[in-house]
Amino acid sequence: MSERLTEFQKKLQEAELDAFFISNITNSYYFTKFLSHSYVYLIVFPDDTPYFFVPELEFEDAVRKVKNCEVVKVGKKGKVLELIKGKLENKQVKNLGIEENSMSVKLYLDISEKYDFLELENGSVFIDNLRKRKNKDEIEQLKMACQIADKGFVAAIENITEGKTEIEIAAEIEYVMRKNGSEATPFDTIVASGHRSAFPHGVSTHKKIESGDLIIIDLGATYEGYRSDMTRTVVLGAPSPKSLKVFNAVLETQQEAIKACDIEKHASDIEKKAREILSAKGLNDYFVHSLGHGVGLDVHELPTLALISEDILMENNVFTIEPGVYIPNFGGVRIEDVVHLTKKGAEPLTKSEYTIKI
Repeated sequence: MSERLTEFQKKLQEAELDAFFISNITNSYYFTKFLSHSYVYLIVFPDDTPYFFVPELEFEDAVRKVKNCEVVKVGKKGKVLELIKGKLENKQVKNLGIEENSMSVKLYLDISEKYDFLELENGSVFIDNLRKRKNKDEIEQLKMACQIADKGFVAAIENITEGKTEIEIAAEIEYVMRKNGSEATPFDTIVASGHRSAFPHGVSTHKKIESGDLIIIDLGATYEGYRSDMTRTVVLGAPSPKSLKVFNAVLETQQEAIKACDIEKHASDIEKKAREILSAKGLNDYFVHSLGHGVGLDVHELPTLALISEDILMENNVFTIEPGVYIPNFGGVRIEDVVHLTKKGAEPLTKSEYTIKI
C-alpha cells in the first residue's frame, strides 16, 4: 500500500498539486486496504502523511488496519468537510486534485462552495492509470477470483436441468462461489435462457430451462476486493445447427482476439480484429457491445477494448475478451474470459471449458 501511495505522491508532485481529495471508496481501498461500508475521505499530499477521514462506527477498525495514513475520526458526517477544510488551510493548500469522474455532483458543489479559496483540478486520470497496471499481488488476487468463478461455472453445469428456473441456477452458482471464498458477487449473476439469451444483460428470472435452449451464464467472484467476470454459453441437449454455427463463430472470434493482444497494441485494434471475423460470417451486426474492459477492484475499469478507445495495452493489464452475438427471437452466444497481458501475450485467468452441449 505504501508503494502505491508513494507513486501517487510522485504524480502529484509532477502535476504541481498541493493535495488530492479522494472520495471514491474503491480508490481509498486501493491505497489503504480498508473497505468502508459507509463513507471515507482520503486526503493525500505530495510530501506528507495522508489524512484518512472515517466515520466513528469504523474508526477502531480503520486504526487497526491502516498504517500508511493518519486516521481521523468523524463524529458527524455533516462536519467532515469542515474538518478537512481545517487540515487544508493548515497545510496552505492552494490547488486541490479531485476525482471528477466519480465524485458526486453534491459533493463537488459542497467543496466548491466551502473551499472557495482553492483551485479544483480533475486528477482522475492519475489514479486510473495506476490502477490499470496490476502488480504481482493484484495478479494473484485476480487469479483467485477467477478460480472461484470457474468453480461457480462447474456448479452451473451440474445444476442445469429441464424445468429448473434461471434464478435457481444462479443461486447454486453464488452459493458455491461463497463457499469457496468469494466475498460477494461483483454483479448480479446472469442465467439467461432461450429467447432471453439474446438480451446481453438479461437478468436471471423465473423462466424455466427447456431442452434445446441456448443458456448464457455470466458470473463473477470477489477475492480480497478483486473481481472476476466470465461468461459461457451452453445448450441443454443437442444444439440446433444454427446454435452450433453461432457458437463456433463466437468462440473462433474470442480465441483470435486473445491471440491478437500484445503490449503497446491499440485496444481498438483488438475489437477491429474481432469484428472483421464476425463480419466475414455475417454476424457483426448482432455484436452490440464493446469487446472487453479492464478488471480489478471494479469489474469495469481501464483499459477499454472498443473501436472508440484510445487506450494502449500495457504489460500487466488485466481485462476481458467477450465477443457476443445476439439474434432477436432466436437467442445469443457470449464467451468471455479474463486475461492477463504479459510479454508472452494474453494469458486467460478463467479456465472453464468451452463446450456447448451439456
